[in-house]
Amino acid sequence: MKNFLGCIFFFAISILHTYGRIARQTIGELKEFELSDIRLTESPFRSALLLDKQWLFSLNPDRLLSGFRQEAGLAQKASKYGGWESRGVTGQTLGHYLSALAMMYASTDDEGALERIRYSVNELDVCQQAFDFHGLFAAFPNARKLFQEIYRGDIRTEGFDLNGSWVPFYTMHKLCAGLIDVYHYTSDRQTYKVLSQLAEGLYALFAQLSDAQIQKILICEHGGINESMAELYSLTGDRRFLELSLRLNHKAFVEPLATSRDELKGKHANTQIPKVVGVIRQYELTGNKELYDIADFFWHTVVHNHSYVIGGNSEAEHFGVPGRICDRITDKTCENCNTYNMLKLTRHLFCLNPDISKADYYERALYNQILASQNPEDGMVCYMSPLSAGSQRNYSTPFDSFWCCVGTGLENHVRYGEFIYHTDEQDNLYVNLFIPSVLDWKARGIRFEQKTAYPTSDTVRYMVSSSSGKQKFTLNLRYPGWAEDNVSLFVNGQRQTVCAVPGEYIPITRKWKDGDRISIVIPKKVTSEAALGDDSLRAYLYGPIVLSADFEGKNYSHFPMVVTDDIENASLSLKPAGKPLEFILEAARPCTIKMKPYYQMGGKPLMVYFEHYTIEEWTARKDEIMMKQDREKWIKEQTVSSFQPGEMQPERDHDFKGEKTRTGELNGRKFRKAVNGGWFSFEMEVRPDISQDLLVSCWGNLGDIYKFNVEIDGISIATVIIHWWGNTFVDKLYHIPFELTENKKKITVSFKALDNRSVAGPIFNCKIIKR
Repeated sequence: MKNFLGCIFFFAISILHTYGRIARQTIGELKEFELSDIRLTESPFRSALLLDKQWLFSLNPDRLLSGFRQEAGLAQKASKYGGWESRGVTGQTLGHYLSALAMMYASTDDEGALERIRYSVNELDVCQQAFDFHGLFAAFPNARKLFQEIYRGDIRTEGFDLNGSWVPFYTMHKLCAGLIDVYHYTSDRQTYKVLSQLAEGLYALFAQLSDAQIQKILICEHGGINESMAELYSLTGDRRFLELSLRLNHKAFVEPLATSRDELKGKHANTQIPKVVGVIRQYELTGNKELYDIADFFWHTVVHNHSYVIGGNSEAEHFGVPGRICDRITDKTCENCNTYNMLKLTRHLFCLNPDISKADYYERALYNQILASQNPEDGMVCYMSPLSAGSQRNYSTPFDSFWCCVGTGLENHVRYGEFIYHTDEQDNLYVNLFIPSVLDWKARGIRFEQKTAYPTSDTVRYMVSSSSGKQKFTLNLRYPGWAEDNVSLFVNGQRQTVCAVPGEYIPITRKWKDGDRISIVIPKKVTSEAALGDDSLRAYLYGPIVLSADFEGKNYSHFPMVVTDDIENASLSLKPAGKPLEFILEAARPCTIKMKPYYQMGGKPLMVYFEHYTIEEWTARKDEIMMKQDREKWIKEQTVSSFQPGEMQPERDHDFKGEKTRTGELNGRKFRKAVNGGWFSFEMEVRPDISQDLLVSCWGNLGDIYKFNVEIDGISIATVIIHWWGNTFVDKLYHIPFELTENKKKITVSFKALDNRSVAGPIFNCKIIKR
């Protein structure tokens, strides 16, 4: 009990520090308006939606359906797309595609979206009948064989696969979710038919398995398949689907959460978050308080113990040590799928228990990660949201990537109508996001319009248009926790008294009539926020907007550091630059630098976290500080390619192979090793025209049995014997003969134990660098 109370106290302090004051108001459950009730007007969000529509409409559904036809024994009408769609997760994009089209139709009434939906669903119907396996069908390779094996109770998994298939139930969840969204937004009867038969097939597949067998299946990443079953219960009223949904809760993951234990360290982040979205949906359908507590504890744990300043979480797709991100700020931070799912979870929790801290989190993640993840020039999306100095976003291609974050990316930019407006049982109105839009409030016959240039401007204007005469209700405007405590509010030009404080709603109760106008001015301020685990490593914000260094195409000899004796007072370090949302970091050394919103940086080099030193520290240690940074920058600039062993996605991407291998984690870093004479290998990209070296990261405090050869395409380039190099990570540089990389784009790097008693590794990172 003492530990539990300590957690609650910690969370309360975190909310107070990070997302504003703890609210005094008590508000009942809220309901979000439908996307079809809202139309975005001119803003960066509408621009992002239109770019997304352009990309969606350029996709050929026959190519996304190709795997379904192939697995059903039908002739393919077109070849599969490239990237992940040509690999083991064929079909996962089709589910996201259907969801995005359904939401695009709801948000725009564009018949082009509806036409593509109807064509795709009809094709799925044909494939389902041809597959002819209890209603089941899929696009991933050897789908029928997998279903047959599971029916027999033959279940095998190493965690990253199920019976040799790459995350099959993750892919099935995407298909279910896409069909559910289509039916929700279009009420299409053929969709309901396909979905119902698929649900029956999934129920039959799992019904004959024991709980232990199901839990073994759930070791492999499975998305939010529990959420899909809960939604099917909601749609059909068939309690079998609710019972199956509950059986599909991954006990090894949710049981620690049920007792308020944070055991997220080392776990693949986006494998876990959808499970909790399913749990909160189960709570909504059952009222079981334990389910709510699991989801609520998880949300607070991730947001306050594992998140970066932009609202995202994970480094190289994995959670780290609780309360510590300071040594995990890289170009692989904040997978965008994670935040897609965290915002889904936030929406559920907010409606059940509205508080401004959740809305503040939603806003921060929406601007600084979701909006920022799209290339504003062509609508492509990135996998990670990098935060390290000099890192850049790497965007997808239109037709040859199809990562998981392409799928969620197709959805992200059509969902901007979500969370702006809510209502309650008394038909009052709550405004939570400052996004230009028009709400068609059908229950009251009111058109409610929001106009603003926020966040460029502090002013937001609203207009009421009513066809039903005067109506009394309360308009509740969010007063963000980050705001200055001097908001100005006007109704029809008359200043109003505001009793609320930041972190609450500003309620305005009156008889509203046609033509009423409201305006609110919410001043923003500059602040800084420490990276968890290091108070001197800090990011800067203006209101909710995270700022990045803008190098303006210049080659700086050093990345900037901040020198100040008042680390908490950001206004002493950051001064307005004369343009909206732009600043000069005047306390930066060795020179000042321009700062602008992270979400506006596109594909340019960026920098979000800055080391801070006092004037005394800088004076005494300047040379030491600069030298440390030089090496890091040199390695970054020289790197041709990089590989992270011991992590699921990088190993798949680099064609990992091996025998007698193990993975693990030491001091927050993942590794791969081979024991008892084993070996492992992976592919790495190289330049065909220059000399290069291999930089290998090892742990130095080992000895005796850690002996192995390093080979390039079967040719040994080094024999390594780790022998008490020191209690630290050590980077070792090995020369690669030019003839081993000449005219090549890829090489195979192998680590082979010297004998049956030796261990190859552990290897924590490998880089190919220019010599």
